[in-house]
Amino acid sequence: MAEIESILSRLARAFNAAKLKHVIVGGIAVIHYGHVRTTQDIDLIIEDDSSKISQFIGLLRTYDFDVMDDQINMALQERTHASIFDNRSYLRLDITVAHEKHEIDVLEHGIKKNILGCELFIAPLEYVLIGKILFIGRIDDIPDSELLEYQDIFDFLTLYHSNKEDIDMIILERRVKELGLESTLNRLKSIQL
Repeated sequence: MAEIESILSRLARAFNAAKLKHVIVGGIAVIHYGHVRTTQDIDLIIEDDSSKISQFIGLLRTYDFDVMDDQINMALQERTHASIFDNRSYLRLDITVAHEKHEIDVLEHGIKKNILGCELFIAPLEYVLIGKILFIGRIDDIPDSELLEYQDIFDFLTLYHSNKEDIDMIILERRVKELGLESTLNRLKSIQL
C-alpha cells in the first residue's frame, strides 16, 4: 500500500501544478469503494488539453516516473491509453485522454476525495459500475458457472451488493441503456454472491 500512497501523492502534486482535470477509475476506485483487491496500475482519465498534458508529463518525469515520449505521442494520436511506469515500484499509470462520450462524462462527474491521504478526483460509484459494465460488455453467452471467474464481474458484484443503498440506480440504468448494455446489467443484478 505504501507504493500506491507514494504514487498518489506524486500524482496529486503533478495534477495540482498542471491544473489538469483528472479522475481515477479502475482498480483504485474499486478499492476506494470497499472491495479489497490487488492492482498493478492506476487508471486515470484526463482532460484533452495539450499544453496542460505536456506540463503534466514533464512533472511526472521530475516525480520519478518513466515517461516514454514515443508511447505518449502514439497514444494521443491513436486515442488509446498510455502506460507510464513508476521508477520506485512495480506499479504503472494507465492514462486515457477523454475523447469518448463516456470518458468525458466520468471526467465531468469526478468528485474530490481524500484517497490514502491525497486529494484527488475519483469517479462516483455509479460511474465505476458503468465502467465495469462497459469493460465487461455483453455476457449473454457466458455460462453462469464461469461468470465469477472474471475479475471485472466480481468487482461489479462486490461493489453493487455492498453499496446498493448508495447507488443512484436512475443514473446507472440510464447510462447503461445509452451504452446498449441493459442485458448485462440485468443479468449482473440477478446474481447473488
